[in-house]
Amino acid sequence: MAVVSYFVPMESVPTKRHPTDVECSFGVVESGDARLLQLNTYGSDKRERPNKLSQTIQLDEERAKELVNILKSTFRL
Repeated sequence: MAVVSYFVPMESVPTKRHPTDVECSFGVVESGDARLLQLNTYGSDKRERPNKLSQTIQLDEERAKELVNILKSTFRL
């Protein structure tokens, strides 16, 4: 669980899609004068404890803008 401070391109990209699909919820966290986007992923149906919170990341406004640019260039939006 962490606040993302910066993005770095991967040196090598995995060659295939991950075998499982999971749910990702999102919400807004107000922290003092900062607003954060929080993304939570949950264990897949195949795990011992399905739907258990697995990972949480938070993005501030600058990181969110950076992610939007990454998404635009990746998917040519």
